[in-house]
Amino acid sequence: MKVILHNQYQLSHSRNYDIMMLTKTNNIDSSNTLNNWPVVGTLLFLTGIAGIPAMFGVALVALGVLGFTGESSLINNIHFAKPGAMFVHGGAGVLFFLTMPFQFSPKVRENNPKRHKLAGRIAVISGCIMAISGVWMHNVLSPESQGVRYSILIVTSMAICSSFLIALYYVIKGNIQVHQLWMARSIAIVLAAITPLFIDILILIIFSNFEVIYTMLTQFQYDYGRLLGIVINLSIVEIIMRKSN
Repeated sequence: MKVILHNQYQLSHSRNYDIMMLTKTNNIDSSNTLNNWPVVGTLLFLTGIAGIPAMFGVALVALGVLGFTGESSLINNIHFAKPGAMFVHGGAGVLFFLTMPFQFSPKVRENNPKRHKLAGRIAVISGCIMAISGVWMHNVLSPESQGVRYSILIVTSMAICSSFLIALYYVIKGNIQVHQLWMARSIAIVLAAITPLFIDILILIIFSNFEVIYTMLTQFQYDYGRLLGIVINLSIVEIIMRKSN
């Protein structure tokens, strides 16, 4: 009888221990999933490539407008003559950098729904302003350049605004899954301005010793890099979404 009771106690204790460990493991996995730090961190890094310099750019232009010109050599003098484009484009970029990445954290959405909605509105509005003012910025910095690169910039700006509006339409309709898909697509198009930087590095590493090929590829990148970035980024988003479904 003692043996039977002892065995039952061990079995019960073992089950309780297994349940406790399973719950603990699930809580850890759930926490990682809810925070979604890999995606949030990646987006912070990618948007920070443009967002952080934008902070300094806006600050330096503001100082220059106020008469503090000691650091003016760090930024194009055109910005001091026409500061509006930098304030609008750079300011929108900073807001986008500070709000957008955290929209992809389920934990933020669940724990702070009001904050998620407010940050989402700021991210969408700043993203659209950033896209439209990007054309303005191009006209300020290089008004003589109105070729293929300029045309692709206009198409990209229209695509960013359109995709954000579609995402907004679906969230109003209550279709969260499609809303999230279009938000991901919107971000992919926005980050098409960053993707060419990584392609440029690859071209430099692989083809820098081949002068003719390197010149051709860098010129192609200059004209079509943003369009290539859109194709690459959207392809990545579609592959990830298909695997998740």
